[in-house]
Amino acid sequence: MMKKSRFLLSLGLGAGLLALAACGDQPTDEDQAGGEDNGNGNGDGEVEEQAETDTPGDVGDADITLEFWNGFTGPDGEDIAQIIAAFNEENEGEIAVRTQTMPWDNFYDQYRTVVTAGEAPDIAIMHLDQVAGYARYDLLTPLDELFEGVGLEEDDFIPEVWNAGVYEDSRYAIPLDVHPLTLFYNVDLLEEAGYSEPPETYDELVEMSLAVQDATDSYGIAMPVYWPSNMIFYSSLVSHGGDTVSEDGMTALYNSPEGEEALQKMVDLVYEHEVSPSDVQQDGEVTLFRQGNSAFHLNGIWMTAGFEDQDGLNFAAAPVPSFGGEEGVWAGSHNFVLPVQQDEDPERQEAAMKFIEYVSENSLQWAKAGQVPASYSVLESDEFRELEHQYNASQQTFIFPPATPFYADTWGPTGPAVDEAMLGQLDPAEALDRAAREGEANAEDAAQ
Repeated sequence: MMKKSRFLLSLGLGAGLLALAACGDQPTDEDQAGGEDNGNGNGDGEVEEQAETDTPGDVGDADITLEFWNGFTGPDGEDIAQIIAAFNEENEGEIAVRTQTMPWDNFYDQYRTVVTAGEAPDIAIMHLDQVAGYARYDLLTPLDELFEGVGLEEDDFIPEVWNAGVYEDSRYAIPLDVHPLTLFYNVDLLEEAGYSEPPETYDELVEMSLAVQDATDSYGIAMPVYWPSNMIFYSSLVSHGGDTVSEDGMTALYNSPEGEEALQKMVDLVYEHEVSPSDVQQDGEVTLFRQGNSAFHLNGIWMTAGFEDQDGLNFAAAPVPSFGGEEGVWAGSHNFVLPVQQDEDPERQEAAMKFIEYVSENSLQWAKAGQVPASYSVLESDEFRELEHQYNASQQTFIFPPATPFYADTWGPTGPAVDEAMLGQLDPAEALDRAAREGEANAEDAAQ
């Protein structure tokens, strides 16, 4: 039985909007230049042109048809569709769920547009670090009373991801999953270098990378210059005992001695230890790993399905090596929310909560898409343990974002700052100090 103590999480450290890429759409270069993909697309309000509509399953006319918005445009969309189809068939004639799926970089602007216009969907998926901001502007329905009417139990959820759905003493979100940063490694390359287990520390990562390079024609690791570089920085930061932002989200804490050392460790993999190429292009580190030209790859657990489909790639997943000495890695989470309606309908809300309960209780299928379940009943099941990659990734200490609307404003500029340090254009102290000034100014503007 998996011990719950393995899932010790902290809300005092941020996760960043990099979770937006956990669902099939990665940030563009334009997003990266602004720090991170913040979910703000073109904002043109043309929902029909941005979304795909589907009613999974063979269903007839239902008494209630719910609109469910999400950004699962990648292979994970097929997995959520299977769950919805099973729900629709089980509730045929009573409840049907129809999905609207769109890229995450359009999702949040479209969400604001339709809610403000009084045309909100019944249910939506929202990244954990977005919940507080949308709750602050009264765009989400409080769920405290509605949750009491379903069969879900608070004690069944990882406490910290569950608590992160609360803003100003009201619950606004119910977690679907956890998606952490994960170490992927090439089993064959490690064996050629004489190793049978992955590294657990930074020093071991360097040692094994050098050994792989001595024994093969492959790199030890390919460190990304762009996304997800600051997800790796975030994990290195917390491993060094550093903080991201203050509890209210207004003050940057990452431009600290711990932050400088955390970023320097990343830079050293390229320029001092020389186990990574110095000019990795966008997604180039993914290509090198897929081709068997790098032994190690740091990315989100959602990469699992794609790597499984790669012919000839013998890989495994493991916890991220500790860059500093303390446990902790970046982790995001998809959460169910109920958008504010112009006219609330208790029957539709009850049906929506029934759907959320069903998906939560059947999230093993969702885990197969490359996620870690948020509920212990699935997390500790024998069936989940058989998902070797996801199970290994779950054996980490996850760190979630603070429940503040201003986290993303203050943390966001770390994206380009980390990139410039990785390119050798700025030293870590200069890069992080500049990011802190920009981030705090962003937060001040947002607060006003």
